[in-house]
Order: sequence, then structure tokens, then C-alpha cells
Amino acid sequence: MLWQKASKEFDCKMKKVMVIILCIVFIIGIAAAGFAGYEYTNLIDETEMQTFETNNDTFKVAVISDTQLAPTEQDLEKEPEKDSVNYSVHIQNLKKTLTVIKNNDADMILFAGDIGDLGTRFAFQTYVDAIDEVFGNDKPIVQTIMGNHDFWNKNVFTAINHIKAFEDIMEQSPWTHYVVNGYHFIGASPNYGSMKSGYRITAKWLDKELEKASSDSDGKPIFVMTHNQPMNTSYGSEDWGDKSLNKVLSKYPNVVNFSGHVHYSLLDERSIWQDEYTVINTQSLSYTELEQGKDNGTIPPNANATPMGYILEFSNHSIDIYRMNFADGNMGCEEKADMLWSLPIPYENNGKYTFDSRKAENKAPVISDTTGTAVINIDKLVLSFAAGTDDDFVHSYKVVIDDKQTKYFFSDFYNGINTMKDTVELELENDGSAHIYKIYAVDSWGEESENCITIKNK
Repeated sequence: MLWQKASKEFDCKMKKVMVIILCIVFIIGIAAAGFAGYEYTNLIDETEMQTFETNNDTFKVAVISDTQLAPTEQDLEKEPEKDSVNYSVHIQNLKKTLTVIKNNDADMILFAGDIGDLGTRFAFQTYVDAIDEVFGNDKPIVQTIMGNHDFWNKNVFTAINHIKAFEDIMEQSPWTHYVVNGYHFIGASPNYGSMKSGYRITAKWLDKELEKASSDSDGKPIFVMTHNQPMNTSYGSEDWGDKSLNKVLSKYPNVVNFSGHVHYSLLDERSIWQDEYTVINTQSLSYTELEQGKDNGTIPPNANATPMGYILEFSNHSIDIYRMNFADGNMGCEEKADMLWSLPIPYENNGKYTFDSRKAENKAPVISDTTGTAVINIDKLVLSFAAGTDDDFVHSYKVVIDDKQTKYFFSDFYNGINTMKDTVELELENDGSAHIYKIYAVDSWGEESENCITIKNK
């Protein structure tokens, strides 16, 4: 019968489909098992502490992150289009930074991940070649971890191949435990390329390494380098922090965690956070990014102009944390020298850098000149006025339009406090109507100026 023949053909096709589906499921299962097994073995079983001693009288450690180097040679050589990534600037910023680090006689470099924009062998090799070019045979100790970008590929979201490439080219594991001059430095890469939850497996390994370090760190901080910050700690972690880290790190009050990932400015005092432990974010060498909610965008103008990071200087009584602008490619420039961060030795987590204690001492910004001008340029309206002042710096400006609509704009603090302009210009859309604009200065802690600038556009 025709219907019986058709039924047999249908059954045959369905069996083939089922076989294909089962094969796919089997392959995925094998891959997942291999991935999980690789993570577990590499993270837990193969980590050995490496011990170093340096010869300089003063022990100095540089902390940097997020170069996001070109994935391929073609990407590096390609002329960037407007508003696209300029990879040539990224490699220039890295070399400038390394030169400043060399000229300041740093004994060690911590690199907190996102070597490449994608995790390619070319990006990893470019990073290693830059270190070789600047330092030659006289290299400092270098501890490098992977970031989420280092697990990414243009077509596939993978881990194992990227880890293997990292290990081959860096000649180290992505998970390391160094002891330098008696101080423990734990380099903890994420275990895969998640933006916000890449530390589930690494956290288990990290807990074991911290147990080892804790037994040998009386009176000293333990330095933990992660790519992501723990969620809801320092500046940017509310947007990009990892949920897996706090449970582990909160067990160890002498942990000082350096992290990358967010690109948020280290000039903001919220970039150091202290509670059960201490968290410090490193900004970026490629470009600065800031939080959402401002009309001039999360990536502000000239965001790649000023690579920044830290140089730590160790002494018998303190560890001083210098915020460094590396843009000159020579000796660098210390930012905010009058607000130096410092950790006591013997080390005690004394709560000096809690948000609450510093907010309590904070003073609101001041607007002295309450006048300004409005200039219409076709479809744009530019408000111009004298910059506000603050006991730190003006982080942003709040613009209230006709007492109805509110907009916020970043100031130009992110490229260096000493280069902030005396005159502020804010660009808004021009709708052709008359408006009254009231402008308030806002600091990093959210305090607003009492006075405002009032500008009428007609």
C-alpha cells in the first residue's frame, strides 16, 4: 500500500534525524566533559608556588591591564574608520607604558587580563614582543592573567584553545602563585570568557591558594590579581563585577585585589574599596570607559589618549600606591599626588578606604561663577561656562532644562586632573525653542553644588 510505503520512508528519515541529534548531543557532551576536566586539572592540580627575590633596595611593582591588542596583523595595519578601534594606538600605549615602568626601575609587572581584543596567538605574541623590545634581556618579573576577551574568537566562544595559546606564548599558566620578597601574588584568570560570571571554578582554586598564602603572610597583604572585580566593590563593579569572587575573598581580610575589565578611571576615589578586604581597579591601557547614564557617552572623547595604571613602592613601614599617567612614554606623571593611597606595614585592614568613611569627609562641589553662554550651531546648542571646583574634582555636570528634564554629562577628568579645562562646553540638541538651563556640579560621591549656572538660549 502507498501509505505503508510512505510511513516506512518517514520512519527511516526520522531515525536518521534522531541519529544525527544523538551524535550532536554526544559530541557536545564529550566537549563539555573535556572542557570541565581541563579546567579542573589545570586549575587545581598543576599550580606550584614560584619564589623570587629582587636585588634593588626598593621593591617596586607596576600594575596594568586591558591592552586589547589587534587580533591579526591585518587588523593592526588597517586604517581605522571613524569611531572604530585604533589598534595602532593600543600597541603604542603598551610600549609607552612599559618604557615608563622600565625607567622607574620596577621589579615586577602585574597584568590583569585582556591582552587582546580577541584571544589570538597574534595578540599574545604582540604583547610578549613589546616586553622583549622594551626590556631586552633585563626583564622584570612578569605575572600575566587572561581576561574575558582572551577567551574570545570571531566565530566561536571557546576556552581550551585560547588557554593553550596563552600557555605556549607566555610560557606560564593562566593561574599562578608567586612569592616575591616574601609577598604572595596570586594570578587568577577566569575559567572562561564570561563578562560577569567567569570565576565559578577559579574561585575554588583561589580559595586553596589563599589558604596557603594566609599561613605565610602575617603582617603582610596578600595580592590577588583577577580580571573582574568582585561585584559591588570598587568603581565599575556595580556594572561589570563577578558574583563568584566575594564569597572567597571575604574570608581573607588581608587580601588586596587588583582587577581590570571595567576601564573605569582610577582617578575616581571609588576605584579603591575597602570592607572585609580591599579592591583596586586598574583602569586600562587601551581606552577609558565610564558608567552609563551620561549624555556624552560611556566612551568619552579622546578616551585612548592617556593610558594609566599603578606603581607600588614597598618599604618597611608602608606600601605606597602611585597613580601613574603613562602617556609621555618616559618617566610618566603621578596623578593626584596629594591623595596618595597607602597601606601600612605591618598590614592591617583598618577601614581607611571604606566608602562610608570617605563620603562622610567629602565636601560638595562649588560653583563660583553662575553665568554662562549658549551658542547655536545648526542643530546643536553649546553651553559654555566656567568649571566648578571641588575638594577632589568635578566628576560630572547636571543640566536641568526648564525645571522639567534632567541630563548628565561627564567632565574631562578622565584624561588627567591637571589637564582639566577651566571652561566647560556641553553640547545638546537644538530644538529651536527657548529654554532655561540650570547647571550643577557633581562629584564622584554624588554630592551636588548648592549654586547653579543659569543660561537662557534666547
